[in-house]
Amino acid sequence: MDKKKGTGMMKKENHKSKLLSTERLLIENKTIHVDFKENHGGKFLQIAEISNDRKSTIIIPYSGFALFLETLQKIVGENL
Repeated sequence: MDKKKGTGMMKKENHKSKLLSTERLLIENKTIHVDFKENHGGKFLQIAEISNDRKSTIIIPYSGFALFLETLQKIVGENL
C-alpha cells in the first residue's frame, strides 16, 4: 500500500487479505463487522460500520490491539 502525501488515505494495490475470524453485531440501525485479517503487511483488525447504506471502516494494526483495547476500557469505565 502506498500512502498519498497529505491526505492520510491509503491506496490499495491488489493485495488480498486472508480472513482469520469474523463477527457481526447488530446495534440499533447499524451493522458492525469486526474482522481479524492478515495480509502481506501482517495481522490487523478491520471494523466496518454499515448504516443507512453508508460504510465506514477503521483498521487497527496487530501492534496496536492492546492500546486500542486499553483506551476503550478507559473511556467506558469513565462513563459508566
